[in-house]
Amino acid sequence: MKTTVLALILTAATAARADTPPLSPEQSRKTITVPPGFRVDLVAAEPMVMDPVAVAVDENGILYVAEMGDYPLGPPAGKIKRLEDTDGDGRADKMTIFAEGLPYPNSVMPWKGGLLVTAAPNIVYLKDENGDGRADRREVVFTGFVEGNQQHLVNTLVLGIDNWIYGANGGAGGTINNVSIRGSDFRFRPDFSGFELVSGQSQYGNTFDDAGNRFIADNSHHIRQAPMPRRYLARNPHLPVPSIEEDIPDHGAAGEVFPTSELAERPNDQKMAGHFTSACSVTVYRAHAFPAAYRGNSFVCEPVHNLVHRDVLAPKGIGFVARRGEDKREFLASTDGWFRPVNLYAAPDGSLYVVDMYRAVIEHPKWIPQEMQRRVDLRAGADKGRIWRVSPEGLRPVRVALGRADARTLAQTLAHPDAWWRTTAQRLLIERQNRAAVPGVKALLRGKAPLGRLHALWTLDGLSALDADTIARSMTDPDATVRTHAIRLAEPRLASSAPLRKRLLALAADPSATVRFQAALSLGELHDEAALRALARVAAKDLEDRWTRLAVLTGIASAAPGFLRLLQAVSPKLLTHPTPGALALVRQLGALAARDSMQARAWSQLVATEKPEPWRVVALAALRRQGVPMKDGWGERILALALDRQAEVPDRVNALELLAARPPGEASRDLGELMRPQEPREVQVAAVRLLAALPGYPFAARVLENWPRHTAAVRQAVLGALLDGAEHLPALTAALEKGTIRPAELDPPQRERLTKAAPRMAKLLEPQSSPEREKAIGALTKQVLALKGNALEGEKVFTAACAVCHRMSAQGYNVGPSLETVAGRDRSALLVDILNPNRALAPQYQVYVVKTAKQELSGIIAVETPTSVTIRQAMAVDTTVLRDEIKEITAWPASLMPDGLEANTTPQNLADLLVFLGAK
Repeated sequence: MKTTVLALILTAATAARADTPPLSPEQSRKTITVPPGFRVDLVAAEPMVMDPVAVAVDENGILYVAEMGDYPLGPPAGKIKRLEDTDGDGRADKMTIFAEGLPYPNSVMPWKGGLLVTAAPNIVYLKDENGDGRADRREVVFTGFVEGNQQHLVNTLVLGIDNWIYGANGGAGGTINNVSIRGSDFRFRPDFSGFELVSGQSQYGNTFDDAGNRFIADNSHHIRQAPMPRRYLARNPHLPVPSIEEDIPDHGAAGEVFPTSELAERPNDQKMAGHFTSACSVTVYRAHAFPAAYRGNSFVCEPVHNLVHRDVLAPKGIGFVARRGEDKREFLASTDGWFRPVNLYAAPDGSLYVVDMYRAVIEHPKWIPQEMQRRVDLRAGADKGRIWRVSPEGLRPVRVALGRADARTLAQTLAHPDAWWRTTAQRLLIERQNRAAVPGVKALLRGKAPLGRLHALWTLDGLSALDADTIARSMTDPDATVRTHAIRLAEPRLASSAPLRKRLLALAADPSATVRFQAALSLGELHDEAALRALARVAAKDLEDRWTRLAVLTGIASAAPGFLRLLQAVSPKLLTHPTPGALALVRQLGALAARDSMQARAWSQLVATEKPEPWRVVALAALRRQGVPMKDGWGERILALALDRQAEVPDRVNALELLAARPPGEASRDLGELMRPQEPREVQVAAVRLLAALPGYPFAARVLENWPRHTAAVRQAVLGALLDGAEHLPALTAALEKGTIRPAELDPPQRERLTKAAPRMAKLLEPQSSPEREKAIGALTKQVLALKGNALEGEKVFTAACAVCHRMSAQGYNVGPSLETVAGRDRSALLVDILNPNRALAPQYQVYVVKTAKQELSGIIAVETPTSVTIRQAMAVDTTVLRDEIKEITAWPASLMPDGLEANTTPQNLADLLVFLGAK
């Protein structure tokens, strides 16, 4: 099980208990629990709404609802409904079908008197031109989004404070305006004149906090952040970027949740109360109706477990950490197994709307075993749906009439304490382009409300009424968020404004880490000595923050040696007593210097002048392939560092790089010592890679002789090295024919490479035919299910076969989804998924083959940036390849996990594994 794409663990299918019928709205409401002081009320229910998945309130207080009545199998029958509350009691009492016949609509955003709607393959603009409440204008504004599984479609349009509209990729991808969105979310201008990629990829959900930080989610990662704006990464083509987003919960990916419901397909027990498996619609609460402790919190739906989870966001460096809002319980949970919260929306009155699709089964058939499909109604609940209003006791609904507000009123509303009002007012001012609003907006810049000043800046920019003097004053604003955004607004004007450049240079020493981060990004747009000195000040101050280090590196494409000198001048002790962050920066600078022969020579002269301190080893290791000779007298001390098991593993790996620069005879002797099983896997893998490149070294014979002693990670490294060298192929084929290496140990792309190079291997490596496989799986399933498993023995099977790519019970690697989420699965269905891994492939776990002049890699794409691609393989081994080194990249049509696992294990092993995984 060395793969990343087991269908069973992506979003484990769940159904309400077969013996539990659907409840009426009032009955279901009584099953919902919220914290003391809150209440839950119904906004709308069937037949007024059915299958709701997204909502939005426009400037006139009209509630628009996207209904996915065609879920999950179609044909396209989605609707947008227009709901009104005519008596002001908070409950909708009038409904009009605004639009219908849309394919799986899943988000709505008010714009210019109409709506923008995501309905793959399109984003469409709908507007009621004649006032009858129905859209008579339907215009496709963007097209090319991939269709298919409704859980991976383009979604969640949100207007950012910067006047761009942001959307979530969904994971399926597409090509829009000749721009591929594979691996990235996107944004576009409200006039549809510009479309570009942004950092991060969300499955379903896309939200901002008041400062403009964006948060995203996917099914097992309930809140993530992508702090590094993608556009800055493109300016340094030689900068490899291994990560541009991160999980921020302190309770981890696939974290534990605490439902009050009981799920028939995955019952709760004493061992496991459940884990995130369907997280969606992450939403930051940006209003003031809730108590102060809830403001700025994130909320996320978990429909499989019938709950809404809350996290408290706290600053951590330039990013955040998300901590549980409730201890061993959830903000909102229901015992009704049909309750399916799929979206959230902060309404104008400050309440939180919960969109309840209300279905018995909440999963796409692609991920549901045939056995389960035969006994459940996938459409049960398609005639139902609810929208709930969660509010503090005593909160009264408000009347909304911003659509009739004049420019002065809208300008004043930019300082409203609730984000819905601020954002709607800004949107209306931008839509109307009414210059009469400019004086009122400028007046806010002198006001006491920081958020009013922030929105005023961007509104002026959207009205083409922002000048350099206004920006310069805002760059000294007492609020750090205002200063940060003022830097962004100053950026396109830096070339023509000396005062703005001067202010920017000064902000490199700002007391706020977020201001310094943005200053570093914007300083990279300047190409002079003053900017480099300012970047050095930022780097010296924020070395331990990886995002700020990356921000600095994006701006020094051709100045690595000079920048290191500046660092030494700014902070002389920076390298004599280096921190982990300092060493990381030196390593990255060295990698940049290595890309250019002149920089490489200057770098070598700068760092290889004294004793081999750790930072000098790090600095020179990056230049090994440029043929830079090791300084006389370094050899024995470098060898001692490489062999020192008390030293840090990264330092030892860097020492290995330098050992490989010694004469081949000496290098092979020293490196060979480090392939012993007692060494850390990183050291062994590095030794494998370096030994394979040594001229004249009998690599194949040595590594195959010790094959039984190699761990899984080392075996993968050895196989990759053997396949990369034509001279090694005879030994590899012989090892396979003798049975030294089992065919199942090669993943499918490796099998294809070997078959092309040695056609006679085709029969040995080919998988069984489909009928034979199905028959074998059926027979084996019966055999396994008749056996009694042992969890302790199953843990051994997991460690040997699955842990290279999956994590469970604090063991294994996070390459594929966590196996924590499969507890309670039906044993037969789970076994079929294990033995037939190609039954369903999720977009985010698509396997790719990347070829360069020196190597061929296969794995999932963990990160894509404008300059590099990171391939993740077994044991969470990441390899970042610069785009200009890639000769070819192709999608692999199957899972990395090989068919035929049953040939390499026993029925008892499988029975034990099922027990360990918690199958029922």
